[in-house]
Amino acid sequence: MHRIISHLFALAAGLLFLGPTAPASAAADEFSGARAAFERKDYDRAVRMLDTLISAGPGQAAAYELRAVAQGYRGRPEEALSDFDHLARTGKEPGDLLRRLCAGLLSNLLTHDQELVRGAAAAALAELGPSGTQTALTAALRDPSPRVRTFAIQSAGRMGRAAASPAVRAAAGDPDSNVRIAALSALGLSKDSSVIDTIRKALHDKDAIVQLVAREALVRLKQPQAVQPFLAAARDFSPAVRGAAMGILGRLKDPSALSVLTLGLHDPEPSVRSFAAGALGDLGAASAVTALVDALSDQDPYVRNFAAGSLGRLNAKVAIPALWGAVKDSDSLVRLASAEALVRLGEGEAALAIRELVKNPDYGVRSAAVGAMARSDPSRAMALALEAFDDPAPRVRVAAVQALGRVGGRTAIPYLRRALLDKDLTVHAFAAGHLGAVAADRKQKGDN
Repeated sequence: MHRIISHLFALAAGLLFLGPTAPASAAADEFSGARAAFERKDYDRAVRMLDTLISAGPGQAAAYELRAVAQGYRGRPEEALSDFDHLARTGKEPGDLLRRLCAGLLSNLLTHDQELVRGAAAAALAELGPSGTQTALTAALRDPSPRVRTFAIQSAGRMGRAAASPAVRAAAGDPDSNVRIAALSALGLSKDSSVIDTIRKALHDKDAIVQLVAREALVRLKQPQAVQPFLAAARDFSPAVRGAAMGILGRLKDPSALSVLTLGLHDPEPSVRSFAAGALGDLGAASAVTALVDALSDQDPYVRNFAAGSLGRLNAKVAIPALWGAVKDSDSLVRLASAEALVRLGEGEAALAIRELVKNPDYGVRSAAVGAMARSDPSRAMALALEAFDDPAPRVRVAAVQALGRVGGRTAIPYLRRALLDKDLTVHAFAAGHLGAVAADRKQKGDN
């Protein structure tokens, strides 16, 4: 009997010893299983396993963290933010968690059946930058839609990933000319000489505009290219080729282009005159101011619009009276471009005209006005963007998100979080891009 009692005491002691560790071991196994499911991209299973784990022991920070990111990949921003907030309240949220869950949200949107949504997500990736977004970017670069691929290439360029991406290099031979143009432009801006041979092949492209963009890319890569082909193309029979050539001449800032661009302001095609007006601003030639002031009277509103913008970029103080006249133009976008130019020229009261245009019946004008304020007068842009957050048009709300992301800093985070729950998925996409970027910047600067 004594031996039995001793044995029972020993067994009880053993159970007491095993008690705390057995559940811990099971929890570790459950977490490992959830992580494995996450790595397999089985996010639904990962979340189910983490739900069970958290219900059994809600103090597990690692489980909340993984579930927050998994909810992002499932396209569940509200649930992802709830887990983030739980960790933030306990002071256990990792510095990059908000950015990671936003990357997950964009990855989810890149699988959406609507091209518009995938395009917005591809464009928004550029805000997050290259860290942790490579898989999503690769998926966007392989999208069946040329439009989405174009946005993805532009994002790769902004991330500094164009030359390193086999998909961007391959896109220089894409069946769609707009994709080829985007790829060649991004590769030209990469400053990576290893892409030169890829770009040279495009000099023989069947599309004349693609050939011109390839030449521009080679110039940017310090490869010798005569300016004559651009000057000749500016006189081509095709208005599209003439316009593209003028745009390139402006970007390359070649002084020999001044006469051709000035002459382009009198081209019979309004689209070419528009390109010429914009290119003169890029060229930076003060001697073009008089011609651009004259272009404020062009019969086509697009020409007047580009002329006003160029006068602002040229810091043309002598054009201030003419621009004040153009603020009364019959076309809303010309009024907006003129007001923005005036603000750039130090005429702060012109911002009132921009503010007034945020009330315009045309949602395109309203969204452009929010963007113009962010570019020309950041100190006033945040208040204007917050007003636009409730606009009925998604395009205007996207403009508000972009403005806040660029000028709001850490004060924009609550508003970008709100936009992350917007019913329109394009707003949702840009909110994810800017929220992840702003949160990362805040952590980097130590503003906790």
